[in-house]
Amino acid sequence: MAEPTPVGELRRDLLLLALVGAFLFLPALGQRDLWNPDEARYAEVAREMTRAGSWFVPRLNDGVYSEKPPLLFWSIAAASVPFGGVTETSTRLPSALAALAALLLVFRLGERFFGRRVGLLAGLIFATSAKVLWQGRFGQIDMLLTALVAAAVWFWVRGYTERRRGFYWLFFLFAGLATLAKGPVGLLPPLLSIVAFLLVTGDGGEIKRMRLGRGLLLWAAVVLLWLGPAALQAGSGYLETMVFKQNVTRYADPWHHYQPWYYYLTVIPADFFPWSFLLPAALVVGWRRLVAPAGTPLRAALRGGADGDVGSDGDGEGDWRRRGFLFALCWVLVTLVFFSVSPAKRSVYVLTLYPALALLAGAGLDRLAAAWEGGEKRPRRAWLTVPLGLLTLLVAAAAVALPVAGLRRPEAEILGASFVLAATAAFAALALAAAAAFVLSLGRRARAATAALAMGMAVLFLTAAFVLLPRFDVFKSARPLSEVLLARMAPGDEYAIYPRLDNTFLFYTNRTTHPIGSPQELRDFLARPGRGWLLIERDAWAKIPDPPPLLEVARDRDPKEGYLLLVEPAP
Repeated sequence: MAEPTPVGELRRDLLLLALVGAFLFLPALGQRDLWNPDEARYAEVAREMTRAGSWFVPRLNDGVYSEKPPLLFWSIAAASVPFGGVTETSTRLPSALAALAALLLVFRLGERFFGRRVGLLAGLIFATSAKVLWQGRFGQIDMLLTALVAAAVWFWVRGYTERRRGFYWLFFLFAGLATLAKGPVGLLPPLLSIVAFLLVTGDGGEIKRMRLGRGLLLWAAVVLLWLGPAALQAGSGYLETMVFKQNVTRYADPWHHYQPWYYYLTVIPADFFPWSFLLPAALVVGWRRLVAPAGTPLRAALRGGADGDVGSDGDGEGDWRRRGFLFALCWVLVTLVFFSVSPAKRSVYVLTLYPALALLAGAGLDRLAAAWEGGEKRPRRAWLTVPLGLLTLLVAAAAVALPVAGLRRPEAEILGASFVLAATAAFAALALAAAAAFVLSLGRRARAATAALAMGMAVLFLTAAFVLLPRFDVFKSARPLSEVLLARMAPGDEYAIYPRLDNTFLFYTNRTTHPIGSPQELRDFLARPGRGWLLIERDAWAKIPDPPPLLEVARDRDPKEGYLLLVEPAP
């Protein structure tokens, strides 16, 4: 492995990165209301789980919720204790802390394989990529899953680099916890990535040393500590849904989120912004200087038989850098293929490969910097200046276009001109940071350019967290209509949501509802004794044939989509 960082420096680096992570992910978590998809649902599940004391079987709308394992709900419930109940902040706090933990783990992985400088670069790149900044401040499962997968990988790497087999047990332990977060995707992609790496590098004997059979038993034991009591409490139907429908069927024969096989190739460039501009150069330079220098046969490069940076004895620092680059590459490719095979795709599914992308980018940029600092003529500055120049032009164009195009949109009247100006200022700050990175790249200062760009992304997203995103509550929040409903309902009144359950209303009313999915079910609901209230999507109301005679009480302010609040006429 790379030369170990002195303990004092390592602690300072970890403290510095922890402060950076806290600065990026913790402020303004409660600045906006809970939004779809998922935030309000998971918050409500945690609240009903706590209220009912049903810790093994999650609950939603006073019924069993069998779509996800409970680890995130436990985390939200624990984070809510200091707040006296589930809040916007406590719902997002597990994701924020997971993003911080993942940042530190990316640093340790980079430091272990490549050295301290790559660890710092990779940590900054990971924490300031667009998708990580968003998911680290959003109340979904995927950042928690990513942190647990990164922890599992870290312990495997420790076992592999230190030849200490006991750390492999911790890999399976954390893979089990990741499975409690989101199912077998917490185990299969990282395990398959490890196996692929060991086979590619000709180190297949390490697979035997991992004792996969016993490790999988440990993983299963962790999962069964929850799944066993849950099945006893909720019955075999719950077990069948959790194990087969939500995992096997959802992967092989899904019922929604259909996308073509190349879907992730279209979304990762935007989600890894702005580092996707630098990733191609980092991959090429990293491959040429860490894995396969010019003239090296591919098989020899993979098995460690190259000269130069690539050691041939399996013990040199250059060999560990080669192995680290290949491992990160296997992590990305195997995870990408695993999720691309399934017809169902969402951009959050591949969040667990972003630590590996950051490692690849950090290693390649560090090789660029090392070559330039060593006085080498190659690689050329264009590897860095061209993508940074294009990025600067793109962001500057966005900053110029925002006040022109944004003020003409119908939403601008509701959001206000100050919103457009604040967004313009945020993009202008990022454009200045990209321009600074471009200038630094002209002087072959790759690491300083990385730091400048990371600072620009931090300014952009913190401006969004404090100023921009809360303004969208006027469109995306269910709180205003929920408050009107609660103020107008009389004792004994009931309400329904059409055409599907919207968990934001469930959370902000803090009352169970009648989810109805057809016009006949709507009429059956209105035929019940007592006065009925209805929250219905405007488009759905327009499509109901011969609609029942309901009175409009309120509507949200979304100019394109949204809900109406309707009520039966008083007797």
